[in-house]
Amino acid sequence: MEDLSLIPSTEESESVLDEDILPGILANEISMETETEAIKAQAVIARTNCIRAIEQGEELPEGLTKGEMIKMWGQENFSKYFSRIKSCIEETAGIVMRHGEAYIKADFHRCSAGYTREAAEVYGNDEYPYLKSVDSRMDLPSEDFLKVVFYTPQQLIATGATFFSDATKAAATEKTAEELLAGIVITKKDTAGYVTEISIEGNIVSGEELRLAYDWNSSAFSFKEVDGEIRVMTKGLGHGLGASLYGANQLAEAGYTYQDILKYYYDGIEFAID
Repeated sequence: MEDLSLIPSTEESESVLDEDILPGILANEISMETETEAIKAQAVIARTNCIRAIEQGEELPEGLTKGEMIKMWGQENFSKYFSRIKSCIEETAGIVMRHGEAYIKADFHRCSAGYTREAAEVYGNDEYPYLKSVDSRMDLPSEDFLKVVFYTPQQLIATGATFFSDATKAAATEKTAEELLAGIVITKKDTAGYVTEISIEGNIVSGEELRLAYDWNSSAFSFKEVDGEIRVMTKGLGHGLGASLYGANQLAEAGYTYQDILKYYYDGIEFAID
C-alpha cells in the first residue's frame, strides 16, 4: 500500500466537522454496489468538501437522513450498508486532501466523457490547478456513458425558449430540423470534448448553461438531423471535473487503493490529518 505521508493540518478551523454527518452524505453520493476502496475515496472527498465549506462559510454537501436511507435501501439492508459506510469513514478518519495550504475543491461526477476536464479551461483561471484532465476511458462501459434524446424542432424551441429569437418562436411550427440546426453552431470545445461555447442564432451560450436548461447528462453533446428530428447525443454524466465515480470504482476493481484513486484524479495533492 502506498505511504500516505500524512501531514498535520497547519490551520485551526473555526468549526470542527461533526463526522456523524458523513454517512448521510456518502449515502447520497455513492451506490452500495461500489467497491470498498472507492467508497473510502468518496469518504475523503466528502470530508474535504465539508471542511472546505465550513472554512469558506458555504453550504455543506447534501446528505440523507436515516429514514431516507431505509427508504432507499430497504429495512433489510440498512444495517449492513450503514455499517459499511461507517467502516470506510472510520478507516479514513480525519484524512483530507490539500493542495499547498488549502483544502481542495474535490469536484466529482458520475461518469466522464472519456477524459475528465481541465478546470482552467472551464473557469478561465488557475484557481484549481489540481483539477487536471486525465484519461478516464475506463468509463466507456458505463450505462451512463452515452445517452441519446430526440426532439422535434418545436420541442427544442419550446424547451429552450430563452435561447431563440421571437421570430423563431413565432414560426416554430414551420421550422424543419435542418433549418433550426443551421442556426446552432458549436464554436468551442475543451480538450476533454465538452462544449464550452455554442452559438444559437448568433447568441453565444455556454455549453453548461445549455445542458442545464435541457437537463442533458453532460455538456459533451452533439446534434444531428435524423428523420426530420434533432438527435442530441451526450457523453458522460455530470460536469466532468475531478473524480469520475464510475472510473474510481473501475480503478478499485483493478486493485487501486483509495489513496491511489484520489491521486489519479486530483493532481499534486497531499493527504493531511485534520
